[in-house]
Amino acid sequence: MFDEAVVVGVTAFCEGAAAPSGAEVKEKLVNGGLEPWLASRLTYFLPLAFGRRVLGGVEVDETFLDGETRRRLDRDPVYRAAAERALIADEAEIARIAGYSSEVAAVSQALQSGAELAKLRLGPVALDEPLPPVGTGSGGVPSPASVFAHWMAAYGVTIGDDLRLGDAEFQATLAAHPRPTPELVVAQVNFAVNHPALARPWMVESCVGVAPTWKEAIFQTLAMFERAVAYPMIAALLDRSAAGENVHVERYSHPAGEFELLLGAQVDLFATEPVPSAEPLFDRLLAQLKDVPLSRAVHALRFFTAHQDGQMLTNEVFLDGEPWETGMKVSAAAPAPLPTGPVGVRVFAFLVPVD
Repeated sequence: MFDEAVVVGVTAFCEGAAAPSGAEVKEKLVNGGLEPWLASRLTYFLPLAFGRRVLGGVEVDETFLDGETRRRLDRDPVYRAAAERALIADEAEIARIAGYSSEVAAVSQALQSGAELAKLRLGPVALDEPLPPVGTGSGGVPSPASVFAHWMAAYGVTIGDDLRLGDAEFQATLAAHPRPTPELVVAQVNFAVNHPALARPWMVESCVGVAPTWKEAIFQTLAMFERAVAYPMIAALLDRSAAGENVHVERYSHPAGEFELLLGAQVDLFATEPVPSAEPLFDRLLAQLKDVPLSRAVHALRFFTAHQDGQMLTNEVFLDGEPWETGMKVSAAAPAPLPTGPVGVRVFAFLVPVD
């Protein structure tokens, strides 16, 4: 339930060359929109969980003293999520976050005093002040998977709690990036779909949101995914009628046979003035695609470019989730959408074979 909050917490501890204080970590979390009860628990439980990754051979207690109340760690949902994340942490994350652990500090001091690691036994960690009670809801870091499922249901496509619908499987996972400024957070949500009709399993599309809070940033990613990808995905794999007028459909003739091109809306980013249609560039990509052998399956074609004052900064063209080198040469040769200022353009389409 708190997997996404733990991702945010790990980033708060690890960003920056110098380790922030625990109070600074908590302040960053609260400023990013986390409710104080969740920020407190992350600040306390992440060092405890990550510290235990380096305490092999030491017997630890599975309870903690929450003020005057003794509680089991495994009954706290935030600690459980922190412990699961610690199992897959990399060395840099462990080194940074374990350094805040009072248990690690106690063991280090004992070893310096001549104690034997195998004979050490730690009692329950005691908090000077009780933790605030666990609140309701997400605590300020909504689950992208849950938000995605609610959005799908609103458009008449009801998927289960396991994010499955018939032969289709979905995923929506959060990756948190270091803050570009103290006032902003960066959330990347990786949306993925798997379906037997796809040319390759697990088509993944990543969207990034930048906002003052994690909730706002996560909802930004969903809005981008909705406009560019979700509607053609629904039309190609689930229910053509549910996508309605949000998908442009046209016929595409390829040496491998006829396809229907299901095109999502063009998403324009960064620019402060109207961005011209990317149709000319997309048509050139489709022309080059005729030289690529295509199976009689559903194919995904996506490009994203970003320019600053006419100079290309980002050039991504993906076919079935893999970089398409020829397509990137085509987009690199195209003129910038705007001659000045920043501008980004994202276009996504599915090609569905026509029998």
